[in-house]
Amino acid sequence: MAVLQTLHKGLPPGPRGTLVGGNLSQIGPRRVDFFLELARTYGPIASFRAGRWRLFLVSDPSLIQQVLVTDARSYVKHFGVRTFKPVLGNGLLTSEGEFWLAQRRLLQPPFLKAQVLSYAPVMAELAEAMLAKWTPGKSVNIEFEFSALTSAIALKTLFGLDDHGDRERIDSSLRLTFALLTVRLDALFQLPLWLPTAANFRLRRAIADVNAVIDGFIAQKMSRPLGSDLLSTMIAAQREDGTRMTPQQLRDEAMTLYLAGHETTALTLTWSWYLLSQNPEAEKTLVEEWRRVLNGRAAQASDLPSLPYTSAVINESMRLYPPAYVIGREATADLELGGYRVKKGYTILMSQWVNHRDPKYFPEPERFRPERWLDGLAARLPKFAYYPFGGGQRLCIGVHFALMEAAIVLATVGQKYKFTLDADAVIDIMPQITMPPRYGMPATLARR
Repeated sequence: MAVLQTLHKGLPPGPRGTLVGGNLSQIGPRRVDFFLELARTYGPIASFRAGRWRLFLVSDPSLIQQVLVTDARSYVKHFGVRTFKPVLGNGLLTSEGEFWLAQRRLLQPPFLKAQVLSYAPVMAELAEAMLAKWTPGKSVNIEFEFSALTSAIALKTLFGLDDHGDRERIDSSLRLTFALLTVRLDALFQLPLWLPTAANFRLRRAIADVNAVIDGFIAQKMSRPLGSDLLSTMIAAQREDGTRMTPQQLRDEAMTLYLAGHETTALTLTWSWYLLSQNPEAEKTLVEEWRRVLNGRAAQASDLPSLPYTSAVINESMRLYPPAYVIGREATADLELGGYRVKKGYTILMSQWVNHRDPKYFPEPERFRPERWLDGLAARLPKFAYYPFGGGQRLCIGVHFALMEAAIVLATVGQKYKFTLDADAVIDIMPQITMPPRYGMPATLARR
């Protein structure tokens, strides 16, 4: 009772909304702008409503740590993540409790740092294979090119499979699925998926396409001797009671890991090249580092400690354009946070887009300044001032994989080619479960 007596009465400050929709009309398609304005106007803990959902946006690093670490057992993934369950299933991203913990332990070994290092040659080899298909003057969509590459890398390293063309089908279906689910998430009322509406029909068809490709990956793997890749590990894994993963569990984890294994890194590379194209001095410094260390050859894992500016560019890209831009948790009991009562069922949002633009930790926060990372900034920051891969026990399982892949691909590709954005290109963000460019990233290739 002593703790409860110290709580503020009522809700944290926030914008007024309408009786039915709350603040839905204010959130809009660029919801990150709403989050940023909310934090800057109302402070480290702000309140708003989206339809029937009461949400707190928390931007103080110590409060974020309380949610993701200290009180983690009293929260589950929020309604936004659950909206994407029709495509992600009950994989690592969406599952909870003991089931999640058992799956995490099962899937962890292939992502340990020592094992991840063994994937580096494949990453460089596939990057060079992509380069062999490029020609100077060719018009490309940067996002498409790097999505294709990181998809091929994920299939080879995680699933032990070569890309035979199904990748384009699944990526197209995934993009449509996420767009339709985002519209569904933003709706005031969500109609049951079984209703025969045009939107539900399109969504069910897109999900069926995704499932067919993933099922094909699994069937292809099961038709041959199992190897040491992650998919083989999942198929062969046996629990203490002698049971194995069901076909549905295999599908859910394969879908989640395929998405996490390529989409976020592709976006990091896409936004990195966009930022470099707008900051020629930073690109010049980067190229000089590659020439000094690599002298034209593909990057290897052993080179990465000698490429600090490359790492700085990747860190700065993920600061300004974090592939995952918001984390949400729903309270499973009445709690306290920042002096306010968090009732059971309330949702706490924590936005990397907001925290990564805090001028207290990042002077000139909207400027692309990779050099800010060269003097030990990462070690000086509070734990949740910069968290592109989340945090706590649910820290992204593929963090080492993603960082190594981004550095190897950036250096291997960047030594050979540069990108010039089309003069009429319109660059904007499209916040979904990740944050791709709304209209792609059209550019022209030029030899370095």
